Amino acid sequence: MNNIIKYLPQILCSAAFFYATPAFSQVENEQEDDDTIIVIATGAQQNIKDSGTAISIITDAEILSQQAISVSSLLQELPGVNVTQSGGIGSQTSVRIRGAESDQTLVLINGIRVNDPSSPDGSFDFGNLLASNIERIEVLRGANGVAWGSQAVGGVVHITTKRPTDSFELFTQGEYGAQDTLRLTSNASGKVGPLGISVGGGYIKTDGISAFDQGTESDGYRQYSANASLMVDLADNIRFEANGYYADNRVESDSVFPPFSSESIEYSLAEEFYGNVAVSADAFDGRFKNRFAFSLADINRDIISPFFTSLPRGRTERFEYRGDFEIARMIRLVFGTEMENSRYENAGVNDRTGIDSLYFQAIIGPVERMTLTGGVRHDEHDDFGGRTSIAGNLAYQFSADGPVLRASYAEGFRGPSLIDLDGRPFGFGTPDLLPETAKSYEAGLEQTWLAGAVTTSVIVFRRDIRNQIAFAACPVLPDPAPAICANNQRPFGTTLNIERTRTTGVEAALTIKPTEKLTIHANYTFLDAENRSNGSNLGNELARRPSSSLYLNIDYQTAFGLKLGSDLQIVGDSFDDLANSRRIDGYALVGIRTSLPIAESFEIFGRVENLFDEDYQTATDFGTFGRSAYAGVRARF
Repeated sequence: MNNIIKYLPQILCSAAFFYATPAFSQVENEQEDDDTIIVIATGAQQNIKDSGTAISIITDAEILSQQAISVSSLLQELPGVNVTQSGGIGSQTSVRIRGAESDQTLVLINGIRVNDPSSPDGSFDFGNLLASNIERIEVLRGANGVAWGSQAVGGVVHITTKRPTDSFELFTQGEYGAQDTLRLTSNASGKVGPLGISVGGGYIKTDGISAFDQGTESDGYRQYSANASLMVDLADNIRFEANGYYADNRVESDSVFPPFSSESIEYSLAEEFYGNVAVSADAFDGRFKNRFAFSLADINRDIISPFFTSLPRGRTERFEYRGDFEIARMIRLVFGTEMENSRYENAGVNDRTGIDSLYFQAIIGPVERMTLTGGVRHDEHDDFGGRTSIAGNLAYQFSADGPVLRASYAEGFRGPSLIDLDGRPFGFGTPDLLPETAKSYEAGLEQTWLAGAVTTSVIVFRRDIRNQIAFAACPVLPDPAPAICANNQRPFGTTLNIERTRTTGVEAALTIKPTEKLTIHANYTFLDAENRSNGSNLGNELARRPSSSLYLNIDYQTAFGLKLGSDLQIVGDSFDDLANSRRIDGYALVGIRTSLPIAESFEIFGRVENLFDEDYQTATDFGTFGRSAYAGVRARF
């Protein structure tokens, strides 16, 4: 609350941007579409109102409205989500959901698991994932190990690129702005007979900012990207599908080695490819859906520095089958099997691991307006043996226009990454690490008011994790430090298990739509992420977990099509280390944006980010953008 009071002037200035907005009036509004279909809850298509888990959806229209460059900037607007970035566009970016580590967030692109086995913790780097040609983002907050398996401990992010459309569509966009940033995007889609196709590409280059906060030089970034989706109806009940996403990235950085020079010539290259092929076949008049798929995630990185050169290579191959059988009107079974193999190569190191899985879920509607979902999953890990997870959730609406109760319990499991265990050639792995296990609880209420003009929701949650894996520098490790730190065996630090952690919190959201032209949305998150292991860090906050965050967004459209928007983000204080010795101060950011159609198919747009030029950090000693302006034009045919 103190953070909100501290930044009250920014809140008022943000609201003042809308001095011409009409006063609130109660009007009839069209209800939100209750038939919103999601896949993130169970892995199969499901109506969002039937899920007892906390799920957020970001649509194509919202992505365009926000004018976002990166996916991470969209995610940080959601309740319970925190983003840290080690510099400017393209730098290492971590997404934490409800206080979970970034490696506990499972990320999928078109259903393909993209967490990187060659990264130090096996997490996905959001720094290279831009918002170009993204059609939809689904975010599940909380563990969901039954549906998605390993790594779905803190949450799941499912990203869908542009899909084929029934008629021909061409979209193109160009943007220029701060730090000589140029961004170009284009996508074409359509359907001819049984064949549907969508193909797109993107380019961005920027001079950037110094990755080191006190640096004076700029660390630039460049990316070429391409996306494609193909669908072929082989018969009325059989479909073939293929998806591909490719990105070629180059990002400059500053040295992380003494003397931590901001003038050092360091850069990294990353080539990413994520693809899958699938065949879907329906039986019994569509009540029994079957999907067979193979997916590949491949990332090759070259890290070039005056101090060393590293060439990590990561690859994950996955075979899966999923069945979805509606055996009666209110009884549905979702089940499947998966085989996943991952490998990591670098400097003569060649490590591999695999997981075989079976899962079963039942979705039942015992009475009107109630849905119960329960399931069990068994993962057989090559290195850690068998693990069984269970989950269950409830969604119940008390009356046709009454509040909706959602409650869930879920378990999650994550084995240490290949580098967590080995660490070569970096020299920080710990071979006797234990796998992480999690138990997640949540309950919440959602209610619409005034014929749908107002929606409110509140969720309370808790997650307990055993053996959470973390990195710490040996010189500042708690007493007693692991034996592996002795005799300078781990000069850069080591990975270790935190015996117990607990995260509790509250998420509250409010959406007001007083007229068709005005929408106000706000969400607030309180988070208590605590180290509960015996030792000197007992009771400390987990690193980079702000205890409070507030997001406010206002959008208004004038009678002649001009759109005005403003957003405010307030993030509380946090710590940058396990010992809570390095504090990261809280901050408030205000942005404004506008767009205007200039013809039937053309629109100009622009925005200013960090309007008040706030000096802030999300990670100690790493730079962030000051006030930045961008403008562009987009066309759709």
